Formats: sequence, C-alpha cells, structure tokens
Amino acid sequence: MIDALTTIITFLGGGIIGAGIQYASNARTTREKRHSDFIYEQLRNLYGPLYFLTSQNEKLFELSKAILSAHTQHFSGNNWSQDKRTQDSLSKESKATIELSNAYIEQVKKNNEQMINILRENYSLVDVDNLEILQEFVVDSLRMNKEIDDGRLKEIPMEVYFSLGEISYSRPDFLSAIKQRFLEKQNILKSYH
Repeated sequence: MIDALTTIITFLGGGIIGAGIQYASNARTTREKRHSDFIYEQLRNLYGPLYFLTSQNEKLFELSKAILSAHTQHFSGNNWSQDKRTQDSLSKESKATIELSNAYIEQVKKNNEQMINILRENYSLVDVDNLEILQEFVVDSLRMNKEIDDGRLKEIPMEVYFSLGEISYSRPDFLSAIKQRFLEKQNILKSYH
C-alpha cells in the first residue's frame, strides 16, 4: 500500500513539475513572440522607413556638395573670356548647376516631410532613448518651414535668429541614431529566426 501511494505521489509530482515546466516554456515563448512582433512593427513601420529616407538624404547631401564643389572648381578656377556670349553662357551653366544642387536639397526637404508623417503615425513605436533626437529633428523641420520657406526670417532681426540656434535639414547624430536603431532591430529579429 505504501509502495502504491509512493508511486502515485511520484507520478503526480512529476506531472505537476512537468506541467510547471511546460507553463514556463509557453510563457517564455509567448513573451518572445510578443517582443518579436513589436520589433518587427518598429522595423516595418518606423525605423525601416526612416532609415530608407535618412540614408537617401545622406547621399543627396553628398551629391549636392559634390556638385557645388565641382561648380566652384570649374567656374572659379578658369580664366574665362570676357566676351558677352561666353559670359552669358557661363552664367546660364552656372545657374543650371546650382539649380541641380538645389533640386537635390529640395528632395531632402520632401523626404523630411515624409519622415515627419512617419513619426506622427508611428510615434508609439519610438524607443524612449530616441525621443530627444527625434524631437530635435521635428523642431528643425518646423523651423525650416516657418523661418526659411515661409520667409519669416526676413522679418526678424538677425540677432534674434542667431539666438535661436542652428537649423539643420538632418543633423549627423539624427542620421546616425536612425541607422544604428535600424541595424539593431534587424539583428534582434535575426536572433528570433
């Protein structure tokens, strides 16, 4: 009788331990799945689209800078004829070159508008340690629109403008933070699969 009771207790105890292990395993799997899903949503809806646009902006800045550098080298480094036709042609070419550079910066501004919309629609997915840098980007974009594009800068004293601080299309630390977060989220997802 005691042997039978010991066998029953051992059997029930093993079942309870097995059930506990199974419960803990299921809870861990569920937690990992929720985390994996959240990381995927961050990557798909926030950091992926932001990285696509910020990396494009980096290349557009480089291209614009290269165009302006080539412009300076070509137009400033030569002893051109003072003939009116030559000067008119040079003026036209110079203007076209500068406009091309500016067109790439206009694309940066459009990309920034898209990034503002992405942030507006997916702000709940932002990692807390990115809040300050993202807010600085948003404020820079708003300032660019109000002060530069709307022409309000002309209306205020330069001393006031300089006291407000620099405006940037995309600060290097912003670009770097988005790239870092994008790569980090990709690595986390890879670890789940």
